[in-house]
Amino acid sequence: MSEGWKVADEIAAAHVACSVIMIDSPGGKLETREADWRTPAILEKAGVTVGFHTDDPICDSRRFLRSAALGVRAGMSRPGALAAVTLANAKILGLEKRVGSLEAGKAADFVVLTGDPLSTYTHVDQTWIEGRKVFDDTDAQDHLYAVGGAGAGDPRRAHLCCFTSAWDLIAAANGDTQ
Repeated sequence: MSEGWKVADEIAAAHVACSVIMIDSPGGKLETREADWRTPAILEKAGVTVGFHTDDPICDSRRFLRSAALGVRAGMSRPGALAAVTLANAKILGLEKRVGSLEAGKAADFVVLTGDPLSTYTHVDQTWIEGRKVFDDTDAQDHLYAVGGAGAGDPRRAHLCCFTSAWDLIAAANGDTQ
């Protein structure tokens, strides 16, 4: 909902939630031609449930929390921005009874951060899914992925982060799942 600012009152009246992508560099997607960083703030003020999303490789998911920080910088409330990367997204997907906040009976999906979630200096230290640690920045391979992205450490795939190579297809056809 990159251009939701144009019809925020209509969206609110229809009781429709919006997921916003924060494009922070020129070019990219045609549907973001009239995107405005104030969109989340305008939607929030109109009473719309706002979530943020990324669109790898256009907007790197490793910078997901930055969307909330940009939302605050453009006038969104801090609580609204934090909800937009947690519970609001769960509500948008109809999963709020299972995920989106830390409560008894919900899946223990969470990240441990090194500082303020809205600071560009903060990074993910650990990621837990259903109570199981799946990422730890002190692990060398996890750290390499965190700083280098998909394909990091694999010279054959570093430039093919988002595509399956012919070699991968041949290996899969031969039963090699490595």
